[in-house]
Amino acid sequence: MLVLMIVSSGVPVALAVGLVIGSILAHIDGRRGGGRPNRARLAAAVVGVVGWVLPLVLSFSMVAQFRWWPEVLPIVAGIVAVLIAVRGTTVPVAADRPVLDLRRRSALTFSRGVEVLAAAATTVVLALTVLGAGLLSSQDDEGRYALITIPVGDATASTEFFGWYYGLPVVVAAAVLVAVTLAGLHQIARGPRAHVDRAGDDLRRRDQSSVALRSATAALLLTLGSAWQLVAQASSLRTSIPRTEAGTIEFGTSFAALGPVLDFSSHCVVGLGLALVIAQLLGRRRVGTPADVESDHQAVRA
Repeated sequence: MLVLMIVSSGVPVALAVGLVIGSILAHIDGRRGGGRPNRARLAAAVVGVVGWVLPLVLSFSMVAQFRWWPEVLPIVAGIVAVLIAVRGTTVPVAADRPVLDLRRRSALTFSRGVEVLAAAATTVVLALTVLGAGLLSSQDDEGRYALITIPVGDATASTEFFGWYYGLPVVVAAAVLVAVTLAGLHQIARGPRAHVDRAGDDLRRRDQSSVALRSATAALLLTLGSAWQLVAQASSLRTSIPRTEAGTIEFGTSFAALGPVLDFSSHCVVGLGLALVIAQLLGRRRVGTPADVESDHQAVRA
């Protein structure tokens, strides 16, 4: 029974996608050569794995059924992972060798454009999912917008749905994650220079920013995949009116045709989130060289 539950949950598909794409990302990250393992990166990745496994275990055990808080656990893990990434690779500044850098630095100075776009796109899609599902949701007996209802004459048919009850906490948690990530990226960029080797210092900050962005994006992707899974499950709701002059009349949700697509897509989205985590688990910190970064600005020793 447990094996059937795991298979039907899409875990094998998500793991397959995560392992394949995660390995590719780790290989791309390590093409320039590796160094000793980065503890902050590994710790952030472990927290990301916990953020995926814990809600999964709760769903199998039915402990947290019809509760909103398991849906925000991946984002909470993402917040913790970002904080670890921001604080984990700080290099102390030598008091006898202060370095002055006049370059203007913002939160996105050391962030890769593709990672920023991925995080932004995932945030927007998650927000749109919450909005669309919330507008379709209906109240249950306790006043929670956690159902979708099909009216059938004087009766109704309903099932659990990713409505406002689940979506609003997710949006609030995602907003906190975005704020923490931006603050962390700003701290990484604005921190004092560690030494006169600006090239190596820039590469360290880029690596640190990448870990923070990937941790945040992974958390959002895992949450998005879970939301799509709930929507896909609700799309299969059917009811009927038997014994009419026209025969049996069946009713379904307005988005029933999207059910199979959302179901498959949800597993792939979760797999992409796992891929970012797996890449951090398999990856190793690069050793910076002056050739790896731009040298159009020079640090000036005070």
